[in-house]
Amino acid sequence: MDSIVLVTGAARGLGLEMCRQLLAEGRMVVAAPRKAGEPELERLSEESGGRLHIVPMDVGDEDSIRSAAGRIAGLVDRIDILINNAGVYPKIGTVSSGIDSAEMIRAFRINTLGPMHVVTALLPLLRKGKDRKLAQITSKMGSIDDNTSGGSYAYRVSKAALNMAVKNLAHEFGPEGFIALTIHPGWVQTRMGTDAAPLDLGPGVADILKTIEEATESDNGTFIGPGQERLPW
Repeated sequence: MDSIVLVTGAARGLGLEMCRQLLAEGRMVVAAPRKAGEPELERLSEESGGRLHIVPMDVGDEDSIRSAAGRIAGLVDRIDILINNAGVYPKIGTVSSGIDSAEMIRAFRINTLGPMHVVTALLPLLRKGKDRKLAQITSKMGSIDDNTSGGSYAYRVSKAALNMAVKNLAHEFGPEGFIALTIHPGWVQTRMGTDAAPLDLGPGVADILKTIEEATESDNGTFIGPGQERLPW
């Protein structure tokens, strides 16, 4: 029985490449881009032989998440692996220059609350899954221990909050056999990461998927980087 994997933020970058590689592995994929009509994703769906379902989902909008969850429940009977990949890198601001409250709230709504609302909405399907893996794509910029340069308040704070939320997920759902992972993908060549990033997209995504595939109960509630390195909180 092939795994059914749901990927948010699937229109481009990490998310789109995850869909490509998961399909190549023989999985069934539910791709959840923010909006419909993403050409590369549509092309991938046409080539998938019916193994890629596209269901738009704006993770910053609770109504959109609930609506998408209803549609997904009509397409698949379970979700084995959830990859919460969608995120945003807000405008950079500092306290001395003035923090943009709207950007802080936007970052928190999408980067922190979004993944939690997605888990809530999909919980009935996740509980029917055989793998029961909840993977959240975060960033080492959310590590308090590793913050050696400061800046990027909205992004850092929202990702640090996500890291704590995932630790809570591990405690809440670990007893049910779920494995909640916080994954830092490294600096990968995407639109957010830019071409200056040292990691190519294909190998970077392959490493993420390997981390998820090989995760066991002992990894529940951990913060993992490239090469399955355990990272400091």
